[in-house]
Amino acid sequence: MKKILYLLPVFFFLLAGVVMAADPQVVTDQRQAFITGSIIVKGEGAAPTGKGMSAAQKRIMALRAAKVVALRELAEIVEGVAISGDTLVINAAVESDAIKASVQGLVKGAQIVKEAYDPMSEMGVVYLSIPMTGPNGLLATLLPQVLPTVPLSPFPPYQPPVAAPEAPVAPPVVKNYDGLIIDVRAQAFKPALINRVVTKNGEIIYDPTKVAQNILVERGAAEYTNDVGKAKALLSERGSSNPVIIKGEGLVKATDVEIGPDDASSVFSSNQTNNYLEGAKVVFVLK
Repeated sequence: MKKILYLLPVFFFLLAGVVMAADPQVVTDQRQAFITGSIIVKGEGAAPTGKGMSAAQKRIMALRAAKVVALRELAEIVEGVAISGDTLVINAAVESDAIKASVQGLVKGAQIVKEAYDPMSEMGVVYLSIPMTGPNGLLATLLPQVLPTVPLSPFPPYQPPVAAPEAPVAPPVVKNYDGLIIDVRAQAFKPALINRVVTKNGEIIYDPTKVAQNILVERGAAEYTNDVGKAKALLSERGSSNPVIIKGEGLVKATDVEIGPDDASSVFSSNQTNNYLEGAKVVFVLK
């Protein structure tokens, strides 16, 4: 019995070592990256086949080759991120040297999550990561450069309906909502640097370009998750205790969500009191 008890700590130590050695979860899908908060890619590279290289030199060359592959994939993913509508980061980079330099700097500054070398196969593996938020994240790096290039909203501002004089109606009851959760699991919604919320009549309810830049850099135009409960938890961290939860009824160019007239009125009225849209207290629930 004592021998078994002695072996238990050894077993758990070895088990912990296995967990620590596990490979990082690769995240190359943009939708998943917005949810998890980072892009993670894997690159593989082989050591040169020429003779005269030491084992240490082969290791260095294999890892260097693997990192080049990973950097190339990271660049493709970042350039494919949607800004808004049909516009991608790569489109903006073509038009602006500043944006192009920002993308290059972001990719070059990617963090090494893990690297490994197999001396038998002489193959190296490198995992690189770019966070979506934070001081060195994608949003902080690109938004200041991208925002000036974003076209003005094509939608007119939302105006609450006015009852006809001959048919007066009681004013709507304003709920004390302090955050917005939009369930878009039924739509092919695309997370972007700028995701707008509009009405079915083509009026804009939420335009992230009107949000203070420091807020956008810190948390983005919105947050993204795959569960309403998680969405509430995210808003709770921002001080929101009573968010309104609505379902998207359609999309405009995949990045702008349409909501119904009653929901639009509810969001507009409650925001007049709590200004949660100005604080980007918005979460999209994705499928």
